[in-house]
Amino acid sequence: MFGRGSIAVAASFAALLALTAGQAIGLGGSGGATTAQEVPVKKARVIVEDNYFEPRSTEILDEGQVTWTWRGENKHSIRFTKVPSGAGRKGVGLRAEGKWKRKFHRPGVYRYVCTQWSGMRGSVTVRKAPKPKPEPQT
Repeated sequence: MFGRGSIAVAASFAALLALTAGQAIGLGGSGGATTAQEVPVKKARVIVEDNYFEPRSTEILDEGQVTWTWRGENKHSIRFTKVPSGAGRKGVGLRAEGKWKRKFHRPGVYRYVCTQWSGMRGSVTVRKAPKPKPEPQT
């Protein structure tokens, strides 16, 4: 009645459902709610696929950099729609391949979209870098 493909799809769905349920009740995984890193870093990478950004959201420290890498068949752009006060909205036009980097100088949330595909959006949260702890006096 069901072919091998149907059984594989059902098994994959069941595994995904079990993982999601386990995260919801705290049995491991990343906690489920966010795809951002646990601890902000100075450099992050975002993959631009057909028709999504992976991860959809990321966190970096101020003066950090994000590199977007195109991997799909379709052309995509990055247009910043919301940035912190005083920050630039510089993005990149339509392209189907390559990499694009941006350095972030102001803490806050930067929201971006692809102008070609509705619903394709992402965000970069920039956190202020912690001040170094003073060395103990001897």
